[in-house]
Amino acid sequence: MSKKLDQLFKNISEINPPEKLTGLILARIEKIQRRNFWTKIAISTLGAFASASTAVYFFIIFKESILFSEFWNILSLAFSDATIIASHYPEFFFSLLETLPAMTFAIILIPIFTLLLSIYFIFEVYNNKFNQPKYYF
Repeated sequence: MSKKLDQLFKNISEINPPEKLTGLILARIEKIQRRNFWTKIAISTLGAFASASTAVYFFIIFKESILFSEFWNILSLAFSDATIIASHYPEFFFSLLETLPAMTFAIILIPIFTLLLSIYFIFEVYNNKFNQPKYYF
């Protein structure tokens, strides 16, 4: 059996990859990395745009709820009557908490948080793209 294997592979020339194979493989890897980079950038940019427009839309919807609540009237007392607030600060803070439009703030802060997260991902993708080691063969 070993003689047959020796004879079988005797007539085959030594297997060498083509000269340009490494260049083709590296070019294909670079093309895939470039496509992944632009896909991640496009998705993050789309997410940032969508969350920014959602935050503006929510602010337009809930503008009256935020701006015309009693929260701002009570908060303005902190700037006009600071001595009275200092002596009655527990009641002041409880009054602020009672009149705070918390649900409205939460609804508006969710797209703002998503916007900041999308911007972070954009910077993270750029940072990873330009800090990758380059291998040249």
